[in-house]
Amino acid sequence: MTLVTASAPRPSRRHFLAGLIAGSVGQSVTGCGLIGPPPRQFTLRPVADFPHELPPVKWSLVIDEPTAARQIDTSRIALMSGPFQVEYYADVEWTDSAPAMVQLLLVQSFQNTGRLPVVAPTRQTLATDFLLLSNLRKFQVENDATGTPQATVIIEATLLKMPRRTPVATARFEKATLIDAKSTDTVTAAFDTSLADVMGRVID
Repeated sequence: MTLVTASAPRPSRRHFLAGLIAGSVGQSVTGCGLIGPPPRQFTLRPVADFPHELPPVKWSLVIDEPTAARQIDTSRIALMSGPFQVEYYADVEWTDSAPAMVQLLLVQSFQNTGRLPVVAPTRQTLATDFLLLSNLRKFQVENDATGTPQATVIIEATLLKMPRRTPVATARFEKATLIDAKSTDTVTAAFDTSLADVMGRVID
């Protein structure tokens, strides 16, 4: 028995054009989905309180933007789900990339000491006596040995004497603050505590 395939009737020009228009409209509606609300943005605070015995200095300081690994060189808030897997909190972000935000907060914190005549970021291209370089090794939520989440900040800082870029000192500063709850507010508050501790020791 031979199977015979019946050919479909050829559409008229009017039906053909109507199909094209309907298809185009359908694609436009499908591609233009509903846009959700923008992510909530968070920032952190510079250090404001310093010991009164800090001596005034006459040298100027320029602070470079910290280098960072790609997974934290972003405005998204990083969550390490293990030693090798990184995730990000949904619907929230920092107001800038983590390195850019830390640079600004370091500048503001040094300015808040009231002890330096000039403190500026490198983008202002000022002549300076000292240059502060740093590497943001960690800026993320990760679990401690007991599985409790914590906001971990690690900065490795190097101070250079200009203009020869002679190394003066290098140090590593680390702080981890436990997170009591999973809400975004408690996460950012823990970051604020960790970063303030690290920046305070950098300045000291």
